[in-house]
Amino acid sequence: MNLAILLMDQTRADMLGAYGHKVVKTPNMDRLAMQGTRFDNAFCASSVCTPSRTSLFTGKMPSNHGVMCNSDKEGDKCDVPLEDENLISSLTDHTHLYIGKWHIGHKKLPSEYGYVGHDFDGYAYPGSGVYQGLAFDSNPLNGNRYQDWLIEKGFELPKVSDCTFGNNPNLQIQEFYGLLDAPVEASIPYFLVDEAIKHIQVCIDENKPFTLWMNFWGPHTPCIIPEPYYSMYKPEQVTLDESFYQPLQGKPEHYTNIAKMWGVWSLDEAKWKEIICKYWGYITLIDDAIGLLMDYLEQSNLYQEMFMVVSADHGDAMGAHRMIEKGEFMFDQTYKVPLIIKDPKSQAHGEVNHSLVYLHDVTATFADIGKGVIPDSFDGQSLLPLLRQQPYQERVGILAQQSGHFTPYPQRMWRTRDYKLVFNASGKSELYHITQDPKEMVNLIDNPQYASIKSVLLDEMYAEMKKYQDPLCTWFYRMKAVI
Repeated sequence: MNLAILLMDQTRADMLGAYGHKVVKTPNMDRLAMQGTRFDNAFCASSVCTPSRTSLFTGKMPSNHGVMCNSDKEGDKCDVPLEDENLISSLTDHTHLYIGKWHIGHKKLPSEYGYVGHDFDGYAYPGSGVYQGLAFDSNPLNGNRYQDWLIEKGFELPKVSDCTFGNNPNLQIQEFYGLLDAPVEASIPYFLVDEAIKHIQVCIDENKPFTLWMNFWGPHTPCIIPEPYYSMYKPEQVTLDESFYQPLQGKPEHYTNIAKMWGVWSLDEAKWKEIICKYWGYITLIDDAIGLLMDYLEQSNLYQEMFMVVSADHGDAMGAHRMIEKGEFMFDQTYKVPLIIKDPKSQAHGEVNHSLVYLHDVTATFADIGKGVIPDSFDGQSLLPLLRQQPYQERVGILAQQSGHFTPYPQRMWRTRDYKLVFNASGKSELYHITQDPKEMVNLIDNPQYASIKSVLLDEMYAEMKKYQDPLCTWFYRMKAVI
């Protein structure tokens, strides 16, 4: 059986049509969901790229694989040992294809782990240094296949215009959005699909099974997109989150500082709606690119029997609480990820599963498909029982581990179906009654009526932290009686 993971970057689950959004057009992901299972309680283990992606690759929690923040930051120099079990190690008879963004570990590249395809290092945004007029400069350091591809295809190097930044004068290095002056076919999502098809065709010609891991650089900002996507959505279609109008009440002051750092804290509604429109446009662009891949797989008689996963490494606040992107905050908008799986051996079609699952459960699932055995090093659970209506051990909760993004700010989250506890190691902690307050607006951490619930959640979180040898465990234990 051939397998594929299509991983978006920084995608807020509830802004996909497949998750009930009434405006954003995602017909191809919707179709996949109707042919499989949509998980509505899927979470990443950390809301920044490298820890989350490394968890997906290794099947481990961040504290177990050791990458606790983005690998391009000083002080985090971890790489996944080549001999360790990983996402593809149980699929020994497959050709392993890697396309797009990497951002795993520190220095090692996909080819060193046995992948064929792209060898982008780190974040390596391929438009940097290629798009004229783009400030964002996270250039690939190991060659730029995208630039070579543009030349091979006869496209001119695109220009970017109409760029918008936040209003912090000291952070004018990353656009929120911009107009790409190029045909849709020259955009990065279409480049990725074209490259994936090329490598899949080699596998077809050689009659070899394959695993495809295709990673988009979007809708992560900067949302650099061409027409018609740039103008596809209108501000009057945007309804801002309720929390936008009561931002960060009862939350740590650090959260407000993050919003100010991005230059979004004082933006007016009109500007916020424009930012969200471009984010939506990028989502639809990616969905259309996914549609091209699905069409190719169908034409090649591969689609029906293919195990396919669509997800994202983490979410994006995108206006919730007047915040953007991700970082040192643990709202569901940044931790709940889309997860859609089409399993050809499942009878589930259009199913919605409510189980609490991790993104890196996909890793255990691949091992289950490959050898029927989950490596002892993996922290995740196979999702095959849920997909195939077999007995499954439900989790009590989800632990998430955040060490910081722009600055050290250790946090831990314990998320059950009904409650969320956030331990802020150097700030006010948080407690939310999710079923009554899904927007996480009312912090109940000091509410005496929730003292007994808080006590239970603290004990559950501590047990889970000990289980994963969490480096924050000792400090949490000393603090939990006084939170």
